[in-house]
Amino acid sequence: MSDIELKTTKEVYENSKKIMASYGFTQFFGQWITGSFGLFVFFFYEVVIGLPVVLAALAFILYSIWNAINDPLFGYLMERLHMPWERKWGIKRLPWIIIGAIPWLFSYLFIFMVPTNLYGNQWALFTWYLITLFVYDTLFTLWNVNTTAMFPDKFRGLNERRTSTGIGTIIGMIGIVCAMIIPPLFVINVVAETYQTMAWFSIGIGFLLFFIMLPGINENERMRERYKRNREMFEAAPRDTFFKTTKRVMSDKTFMVKVIFFFGYQAAAALIQTSGAYIVTFILNQEMPSLSLILGAMLLGAMISMPFWTYVSKKINNNKKLEIIAGWVMFFTFIPLMFGLYLGYLGYIIALFGWGIGLGAQWFADPPAMGDVLDNVAIKIGRREDAVYYGWNAFFIRLSIAIQALVFAIIHSLTGFVEGAKDLGELIAKSPTPVLAQFGIIIHSAIIPALIVLITIFIFWKWYDLTPDKVAKNKEKLKELGL
Repeated sequence: MSDIELKTTKEVYENSKKIMASYGFTQFFGQWITGSFGLFVFFFYEVVIGLPVVLAALAFILYSIWNAINDPLFGYLMERLHMPWERKWGIKRLPWIIIGAIPWLFSYLFIFMVPTNLYGNQWALFTWYLITLFVYDTLFTLWNVNTTAMFPDKFRGLNERRTSTGIGTIIGMIGIVCAMIIPPLFVINVVAETYQTMAWFSIGIGFLLFFIMLPGINENERMRERYKRNREMFEAAPRDTFFKTTKRVMSDKTFMVKVIFFFGYQAAAALIQTSGAYIVTFILNQEMPSLSLILGAMLLGAMISMPFWTYVSKKINNNKKLEIIAGWVMFFTFIPLMFGLYLGYLGYIIALFGWGIGLGAQWFADPPAMGDVLDNVAIKIGRREDAVYYGWNAFFIRLSIAIQALVFAIIHSLTGFVEGAKDLGELIAKSPTPVLAQFGIIIHSAIIPALIVLITIFIFWKWYDLTPDKVAKNKEKLKELGL
């Protein structure tokens, strides 16, 4: 089918806009917790608790390794475990989502519930930090793998996916806005108890969001029928081992190029997000609530740009081109942030507003492109194993967290940043090279992430091969295969 024929064929949506919005609240739910996690957890242990940066980074890297491993492992298991509720009622993912989501909220609280008798004992703090991170991530993976794997099966058509993505992206952006603006209002820079208060508040809102997203993650009759057909095909086919499945995933060039590109965006976002508290405290010399305004400007840029990206995506009808445009916008909007020592408070607000436009583009462009990739995979192997591939996609996303921790450890060690310094004045007094320590924050908040984005843009442009014509042909093949 040509592009012209595809455009003139009226697509019937399988889901209402209300269901799309409810499903979109999965992004709000996830961003509400992971947003404040990215802002505060590393800063809490290095600056508030005073854990040496090498140990703080080591815990984060070990957590990231487990984080990376358990996503493909859980993705593999979710496609191979056919639980009693699936055989009896036809539902596949909803029970797993419930089992993971609610305990995950409370696991976030325990990261900050460090017993006071552990203060000053570096290895005891390290152990508490590591264990709570492992529990947090395991529960997150259980709900997230199942929620994301539901997307390509729940939203089938090209335009339905784009519409759902547009709605979900706006809702997710609102979630990020709330996560970036509201939690900092509860926090006093160096008072540990205020971080616990913030976490309790996050749990309360998390419960409300969970009930809002329930209709969207419910599996309708059509999905249950597809699960049944897919299970029958799976049971009739030879069963691949985890390692054989891993080899198949890693040898899929299109999939690997896509996740490398996504890794670049995620690593860049993780670096700038975690740098926020350091920028406010040690560059701008402000209290933590001012972080709300800075990040709010960033997310306002993303929100305002959503209608534009929706228009562009439908106009060009080329998900590869949209991804490349999004990458270049993000790269160029990093450039003003490289001059962060001279921007001042207002300058940072303006610069992050611009960067938010690039963030919005990446948010919008990714799900439809990943849907194209998973459709391509389904045709190759003759069945849908979306959770497996989303698990491996998450594997590379989690590696971006390890990159963030490693970059922080190296930069802070080389530039003379002093862990436990409570404000800019204390950093100036204690650091042998305070100006260099400040510039180190600019390096890990702007320079390194911009370089990562630039490299991954080139890789994606060079080797990603899903053109609009190939995507359209894949849609027809999926219909023929009943997938």
